[in-house]
Amino acid sequence: MKIRFAKIEKYMRLAFVALSLAAAVYNFIEHSWEMFFTSILTIVLFMLPTVMAKRAKISIPAPFQIVTLLFIFASMFLGEIHDYYYRFKWWDTLLHGSSAVILGYTGFLLIYALNKGKKMHVRLSPFFMALFSFCFALAVGALWEIFEFAVDGVFGANMQKARDLGLDTRLGVMDTMLDLIVDAVGALTVSIAGYFHAKRKQGDDSALWKLHQQFIEENPELFKK
Repeated sequence: MKIRFAKIEKYMRLAFVALSLAAAVYNFIEHSWEMFFTSILTIVLFMLPTVMAKRAKISIPAPFQIVTLLFIFASMFLGEIHDYYYRFKWWDTLLHGSSAVILGYTGFLLIYALNKGKKMHVRLSPFFMALFSFCFALAVGALWEIFEFAVDGVFGANMQKARDLGLDTRLGVMDTMLDLIVDAVGALTVSIAGYFHAKRKQGDDSALWKLHQQFIEENPELFKK
């Protein structure tokens, strides 16, 4: 029985948006403005991948969109709105590690697929593709830390979880550095796996990397001669 990932992704997105909308309404009624705006941001993040893909005229494989939705749900809806970051000390580390793996995988799939595209006149080495994957994941992780710092500074939020640290601001710095270190470890793990994948020239239907072939098939315009 073939799993219809596209239909699963569609209903999952609608369900997550509905839950976030309910949280936004509840927090608006309760005048909990920080959680209200967090709920609105969560809704935007749920819709953002689809909007960006349509504007860029590319198709994102449904299995990858499902993973992205689950990550946003875990980080924003459970983490921020339902305080999982405070309930479970390991929640933040788990999500940063997961995001690094997802981003590293994304970076490698992009460069791997483009490297196989017929428009490319230069073939990139496995080492460079792995390096790009690592840098891509770490760069996005660093941008997220800057985003958290900016939101906390401008809107008085607590995305860095440093509001009650008092004078010991080093704890806030340590939290940010721990996040970046976890990002680096996750990105490095995927980069090494990607390097050996490219080095050994595994088949396009290999269990771990078959999404790149699906990406090529769903976006033939990107790989025309």
